[in-house]
Amino acid sequence: MIRDVVLIEAALNGGRSRREHPHVPYTPREIAADARRCAAAGAAVVHIHAQDADRRWSADPLWYAEAHRRISAVAPSLLISITSIRPADQPVSAVLHLLDTLAADPTTLPDMISINLGHIAAWEPSERADMRRRTVHFPNDHDAIAMLLACCERLGIVPELGVMDIGFVSNAVALRDDGLLPARPWFLIELDSPAYGAGRQVAPATAANYDLLAGMVAAHFPGARWAGHGNGLPGYAVIRRALETGAHIRVGLEDATYLPDGRLAPDNASVVAWAVAAARRLGRAPATAEQARAIIGAPDVRRNDVPITSC
Repeated sequence: MIRDVVLIEAALNGGRSRREHPHVPYTPREIAADARRCAAAGAAVVHIHAQDADRRWSADPLWYAEAHRRISAVAPSLLISITSIRPADQPVSAVLHLLDTLAADPTTLPDMISINLGHIAAWEPSERADMRRRTVHFPNDHDAIAMLLACCERLGIVPELGVMDIGFVSNAVALRDDGLLPARPWFLIELDSPAYGAGRQVAPATAANYDLLAGMVAAHFPGARWAGHGNGLPGYAVIRRALETGAHIRVGLEDATYLPDGRLAPDNASVVAWAVAAARRLGRAPATAEQARAIIGAPDVRRNDVPITSC
């Protein structure tokens, strides 16, 4: 790990709604304005999700293309990461089509895409009186992951390999042994449940769980690099532990709508500013975009100047 600099990735929206936070960015214009503020605060990467007009999951190439162009116009050096997560009723072909469409124009090709290395299930509270919880499933079987990884290799996109529990590390080893991973992989160590019993069937956000997963990744992938993050207020313990141990971090409203002291975060840039201050207290500076590219093993900048001049 590079200990004197820290790559800070800002996850701007995810599946959040404005019922959860009034300033979650929805539209490409809002995404770009937020991205500019995060870059000014010290983020080197922004991670974005599309939502349709009804605030549902979307893989609309037009939405992503507009968001990319607008981000590039206001923060030209910022790296852009998109998501491959999808609900159970959507095939992986929708994400593959999105990537191919974006890659057809160098101004819209993403730098990175997050790929969770396994299925995710959550037992969420049910609105039905006769059912306490409902199961929500985000699929990612071996064939889907293999197709996404092959597409990344073909298009020059860095996969962000999402590790959420011990079994995900085992999956990563199998994918490596099958020759499907990059030579120097970039991981996200994602403690994506706020607590035990919260219903998410992945590791909860604790420093101990982070140490366990980070140790396993380091043991099986010598030289690999990663960013740590967690869900909700407990996730800040994960972020602090990642900073202390020389790893990189992800922050933002997708992961937590509050600052560590429990106050509602004003916006994504305020969370990035907290992360920069926390890193500097440990003698670490936020990575520049050039340093971030070296850390994750990204190709040189491929996006050209774009005509949009403001958000």
